[in-house]
Amino acid sequence: MAEQSLFSDLLVIDCASFIAGPAAGTILADFGAQVIKIEPPGKGDGYRLLKHLPGVPSCEHNYPWRLTNRGKQSLALDLKQPEGREMLDRLVRRADVFITNYPLAVRESLKLRYSDISTVNAKTIYASFTPYGESGPEAGSSGYDATAWWARSGLMDSVRASSDTPPAISVPGMGDHMAACSLYGAIVTALYQRQRTGEGSMVGSSLLANGLWSNGFMVQAALDGADMDVRLDQNKVSAFTQIYRCRDDRWFLLTILPQVQDAAWPRLAQCLGHEEWLEDTRFGDMATRHQYNRDLTALIREAVGLQDWSHWEASFAQYGITCGRVAKAADHSDDEQVAAAGFLSEFSDNSGRTVNSPMYVGGAMKSKPSPAPEVGQHSVQILSDAGVDADTIADLQARGIVG
Repeated sequence: MAEQSLFSDLLVIDCASFIAGPAAGTILADFGAQVIKIEPPGKGDGYRLLKHLPGVPSCEHNYPWRLTNRGKQSLALDLKQPEGREMLDRLVRRADVFITNYPLAVRESLKLRYSDISTVNAKTIYASFTPYGESGPEAGSSGYDATAWWARSGLMDSVRASSDTPPAISVPGMGDHMAACSLYGAIVTALYQRQRTGEGSMVGSSLLANGLWSNGFMVQAALDGADMDVRLDQNKVSAFTQIYRCRDDRWFLLTILPQVQDAAWPRLAQCLGHEEWLEDTRFGDMATRHQYNRDLTALIREAVGLQDWSHWEASFAQYGITCGRVAKAADHSDDEQVAAAGFLSEFSDNSGRTVNSPMYVGGAMKSKPSPAPEVGQHSVQILSDAGVDADTIADLQARGIVG
């Protein structure tokens, strides 16, 4: 059966800002949906300025914008003006999905709540994204993935090596892009429900909900009454689940689980070039290896430090040892596995590559992403397609309502 664009008949309104909400629209665009990005005239979405954040990589390209808003069209509208809102309603009347992550108070003032949108089009799927959920004492609080997903969820605390280790700051967008997958899942679930019932609905997710889900192992432990004051002393971590440093200062994580340790131990010793360890009574079985864990860890560290990562990568593969290099972001540009598995996509204008959304559907072709738009790049085209005449569009542009 020939591949087809799965969502080619969907119109999506991305009336959101920054990352998590818009990124759900990016995934829909990857599968062929027409996604219209609503931005304020002039400077547009504040996310366009994120590349200037202190400490982020310097680049001539606006790489955050290129990633999260590829494949979309930009309509610059002043939603504070009645005429701007009327233009939005024209689109909503035809829209299948309306995405927003505006603060709840802003939605109320701009009349962008579910009750407002569903009044215009009852079949629209209204996708809401918030920092902390839409009810409770913090529902109206502001939040970003660093505060609501990383810090508030307990992830920031859970990854500390000890209680004395300062918490680590998250990478920009680290929680946003994965949380967007949840919102995308809610949207397509609602589209399936609409197919069965003929009715639109409101769906949603939040940074905190996704943070709790990401930290579910530890949160469930707390819910079940575990002793949460216990932290894993790095010196007591099993030699089989340790981080090791190679001669070229590259690191890797060795992961051999207890249930396969006896079978993997001979292969590991051979891989590291120390078969004599197999005759050492300290390492004769799992119990004694645990007893002399520090000794074994020290021996492995010494052996690993004699060779570069490239040597160990090939050797571990040869002996079937599970490990993962501590990669750097730049490594993925020429990573053979990343390329072969289709984890990167070429822009349609041959301006480079971008990160593919992390899912595929058999028989559904993903679109080659078009470049992320300039502010209001498609305003005239979008409004013309919505039936607005040229004189009206020109008048709205002259008054700054359309950019």
